[in-house]
Amino acid sequence: MAAVSTSRRSAAGIALLIGGALILLDVILGFAAVVALDPWLTVLAYLAIGVGFLVLALGSVANIVARVALIVGAVGWLLLALAAAGVVLPSPVGTIAAVAAALGGVVGAIVLYTGKEITDRSAIAFIVTTIAAAVVLLAGVAALDLGVFGTILWLVVGVGFVVTGLLFARARTTRRG
Repeated sequence: MAAVSTSRRSAAGIALLIGGALILLDVILGFAAVVALDPWLTVLAYLAIGVGFLVLALGSVANIVARVALIVGAVGWLLLALAAAGVVLPSPVGTIAAVAAALGGVVGAIVLYTGKEITDRSAIAFIVTTIAAAVVLLAGVAALDLGVFGTILWLVVGVGFVVTGLLFARARTTRRG
């Protein structure tokens, strides 16, 4: 296993945990028809996920391919946060951001697992979470209405980022995360 910074992986885990918790809160408030906080919960969730990917890429990943993929994913999530905040992005930028967030996350998670930089539960949680996020994000690009399945996928994404964040944050106390 390559030398990595577990403290930075813990920081990335905390950011991902916060992003997942905010997604869960947004979905739960949506069930209760409370929409006053909706755009800002989404903005903060996307920002936290983008920051988590960026901290993971720049601070605790040795593999160059994984680093590039996670930076692409981070830029995608951060651009999606801008769009959710009401910043009008040029037409193709929103689509490119969603594709970058989706593919950067999935490729980064898989490369981290195959390179043995993350193992076991954290790898499975990260891969499943990024795949679920990719499905939801790419469905938005394709203008597909997923209905109830989309809500379930957002719950999976929220829970997945919380679990992944907890497992990454726990990496500070264990040798392999």
